[in-house]
Amino acid sequence: MCFSAEVSLATAALLIPVGIVCLKTSIKINKSYWAFALFPFMFGVQQLMEGIVWLGLGGNYENLILPATFVFLFFSHLFWLTWVPFSSYLTETNTIKRRLFIVITIVGVLFGMSMYIPLLTQTDWVKVSIQHHSIYYEVKIMHDAYIPRYATTLIYASIILFPLLFSSDRYHKVLGILLMVSGIVSWAFLGLVFISVWCFFAAIISFYIFYQVVLTKHNLPSV
Repeated sequence: MCFSAEVSLATAALLIPVGIVCLKTSIKINKSYWAFALFPFMFGVQQLMEGIVWLGLGGNYENLILPATFVFLFFSHLFWLTWVPFSSYLTETNTIKRRLFIVITIVGVLFGMSMYIPLLTQTDWVKVSIQHHSIYYEVKIMHDAYIPRYATTLIYASIILFPLLFSSDRYHKVLGILLMVSGIVSWAFLGLVFISVWCFFAAIISFYIFYQVVLTKHNLPSV
């Protein structure tokens, strides 16, 4: 499996306009899906940042490595922990699940902030290199001394996957299953570069949202 600047930049070039189309379509049909419809656009921006990191590590635009890395990590360590449960909350019709998903959103915000904000003042906690044809983000987390890294990964995955898998919306469930399978594969075979690889797979999987929102919009609950 080989990734490169070209792959990341090409993925971004596809996802960003796809995300804009998804957003416009969801607003016309059901505004509660706007956050969900933004997944491809946001993944596109994240892949754009990783493409810049690739270019920097390849000897071009080296001064952009650090800022692009921190934008990428903003998405991976904070944004998705908030956005995924929040988007599930917005589209959920079951009152009990809505309450649960907003609690998970708050947990995601706090957990994500605990991982990301310290990096802004401790930039030496972040190191980037190329390993196994992928980018390895070696990131120190504030609570590494108290929580084993595998437990941190499980908490992270649970915050992302639980709202999708237990959503009342069947499309959310399918997305959750796809992300879970890709996460397991990424961890089992490419654990060292798990962050980069799972985010890339998630970006590709987000094309599924285009299928739901645009191609099968008649299946999107209307208001």
